[in-house]
Amino acid sequence: MNKENVLKTCYSLLRNVTPLDFDCGEICNGKCCKGDEKTGMLLFPGEADLIDSELTVVSKNNCSYVICNGSCERNKRPLACRIYPLFPLLCIDETGDEKIKVIFDYRADCPLCDGEYKFNKKFIKSVSRVGKYLLLNDEVSAFYKELCEELTVTAELFSKLSK
Repeated sequence: MNKENVLKTCYSLLRNVTPLDFDCGEICNGKCCKGDEKTGMLLFPGEADLIDSELTVVSKNNCSYVICNGSCERNKRPLACRIYPLFPLLCIDETGDEKIKVIFDYRADCPLCDGEYKFNKKFIKSVSRVGKYLLLNDEVSAFYKELCEELTVTAELFSKLSK
């Protein structure tokens, strides 16, 4: 599957689901939609061509990010915004098989991550399915696996430091 179709499929999986059954931006006044050059949302390969043209895309360290201006057309948001504040982490289970585990993204500065809110189960399931689709294109899969490795290593480091 080409990367554009992978991303469009991921978008469609998330089209009608949200983290909560109400606008979670009401909790924090849409904090996640107000970014700067230090708080942009990471873009997957080929994604810059699919998102709202009014969003600001910056590149640094061989990656592209979107900087949010406070509002955008919902159906033209990047994947990172659509899955926020969760992440479909690719793990290897005890038998050596790959599986997707939906986690709170440690990079997220979101009040939903404090465990006080009950996430919409359909949203969690959709985020998990997104992880499976990200594996269907070599370029997107390589990028996704690199992100998963980074998150896993960082989580292990946090765990060691908190002991």
